[in-house]
Amino acid sequence: MQRIFKPTILIFFISGLIACGEQSVNNRLLTKASSKVGELILVMDSIQWKGPLGTALRKTLMSETPGLPRPEPLFIVRYIEPTLFNSVLNKARNIIFVATLDSQTKGGQIVRNYMTKNYIQTHPDKFAISQKDVYAKGQNILYLFSSNKDILTQRIYKNKAMIRDFFDQKEKQYLLSELYAAKEKKGINNDMLNKHGFRIRVPNGFRIEEDRGTFFWVRSVGKIDKNIFISYQPYHSEEVFKKQNLIALRDSITHIHIFEDPADPDSYIVSDTINVRTEYRKITFDNKYGVELKGIWRSNTFGIGGPYVSVSFVDKSTNRLYYIEGFVISPGVNKRDTMRELETIIDTFRTREELKNSGTSG
Repeated sequence: MQRIFKPTILIFFISGLIACGEQSVNNRLLTKASSKVGELILVMDSIQWKGPLGTALRKTLMSETPGLPRPEPLFIVRYIEPTLFNSVLNKARNIIFVATLDSQTKGGQIVRNYMTKNYIQTHPDKFAISQKDVYAKGQNILYLFSSNKDILTQRIYKNKAMIRDFFDQKEKQYLLSELYAAKEKKGINNDMLNKHGFRIRVPNGFRIEEDRGTFFWVRSVGKIDKNIFISYQPYHSEEVFKKQNLIALRDSITHIHIFEDPADPDSYIVSDTINVRTEYRKITFDNKYGVELKGIWRSNTFGIGGPYVSVSFVDKSTNRLYYIEGFVISPGVNKRDTMRELETIIDTFRTREELKNSGTSG
C-alpha cells in the first residue's frame, strides 16, 4: 500500500489546518486519473460511515448545491468499503481517506495503513492533509484523520467550507484544462481586449451574442444554452455591494439586454427573489474584494427560468465596477456541472493591465 508522509514529500501547512503535499509521490509513469465531473471516492470504515462521522461527511459533501432550481448534491460521493478499494478505484481523480485511531474494525485498520499512525498521534492540531498524483496523473487525495471519531466529526463540521472549496477548486482546475483543450476563440478574446480593455478566455462553441456600449455577451446554444455576460460602469460607492443593490443592478442590466423572446420588446429577465433564496457570499476574485451571487432568474412572463452565478468587483486602475454573470437555459437537465463550468470561465477574467503585468498577450 502507498503510504503518505514519507520524508521525501514536501509538506505545506495551510491556515494551520490542511497540510498539502503538492508534489507527485515519485517520478514513475502514471496513467491519467479518470472520474465523472464532481465525483469523489470516499474510503472509510463502514461502521463510521453509517454513524455520526459519516453523517458529517454527507452533510459536508452531499448537501444541496446553492442557486439551482431543483436539488442536486455538491458532489457525487461514492462510498467504498476499505477491503474493496482496488487498482481500478485508485485511478479516480478525487479520493478521500478517513481514519481514526479508535476504530478497531478491519476496515479502520486498512484505512490507517494508508497513512502513518505516528503522524496522527504527534499532530493533534492537524486533521487533514492532501497529496496529488499518488496512483494516477491528475489525481487529488485528501486524508482526514484524528485520534477519535468524535473529534474528527467536530472538525469536519467546523471546516466544511474549506473541505468543499478544496474539491471545488480541484474540479475547476480540471475543467479549465478540458475546456481549452479544443480550439479557443482567440478572435473574440482579442476583440474584447481591444474594445473593452479586458478579456475572458472564450472556449470553442461560443459566439458573440451582443457587444454594445459597456455590455458584452457570449453564448453557446445547444441542448444546454450557456451564457456569460460582462457589464461595467463607473464605481461610486461601496453601497452597491449590498445584496439587494446588487440584485437591483443585475435586473437593470438584464431588463435592457436579455429578452425571453428577442422579437418581443416587452419580455425581459428578472431575478426570482420570491420563490428562491439568492445566495450572497464575499469572495476574493483575482486578488480583489468581490461578491458572489447564486440565484434563479426567470422571464417576466414566467415562460422560462434557470440558475445564474455572478461576481461583482472594482478595478481600481480604471475605477470600473464590473458585474460578470453566467446563466443557463436547460429545462429538465441537471445544471450543477454546467454552472461550475461557467464559474471556471468567469475566473479567467483579466484586465489589459493585469495581462500586461503578467506578460500574457491577448
